Amino acid sequence: MASQQPLPASSPSPSPPPQAATTIGAIGDDLLREIFLRLPSLPSLVRASLACRAFLHAVRGSPAFRRRFRALHPPPLLGLFFDPDGPAIPAFAPLRRRSDRDLAAAVRGADFFLTRLPDADGAAPGWEIRDCRAGRVLLVNWSADQVAAYDPLAGAL
Repeated sequence: MASQQPLPASSPSPSPPPQAATTIGAIGDDLLREIFLRLPSLPSLVRASLACRAFLHAVRGSPAFRRRFRALHPPPLLGLFFDPDGPAIPAFAPLRRRSDRDLAAAVRGADFFLTRLPDADGAAPGWEIRDCRAGRVLLVNWSADQVAAYDPLAGAL
């Protein structure tokens, strides 16, 4: 029978050196941009980019990144215009997204009741919605022979 010999004592393995802390400067602009592409909306990108100069530089320094972000995050649909009582009185129905405070703020601050449109000498405004595209509303006033392109978010004709 073979006698058991003790196993040779293994020398303690050297512990790995502690890793250096990662800083914002060590991440690099390309990795920051990849992280920023995963943000849910343009307002969240603006808030993140204003957090520090490195973030702002990463966003501001790359027009290609901004194009890619806009392509991946199209503007959301805020609501719909419809004519419940005919074309004389258009109405706006906002989409309910309670989780997005930025969209709620945009809807609250906009002029979806079209109150900034010019009136024709105190008469009924008579503006009729013909089309909506790219955030603008195309309106026609048949009695005054006027056409207007209106941006309800900015309140600008």
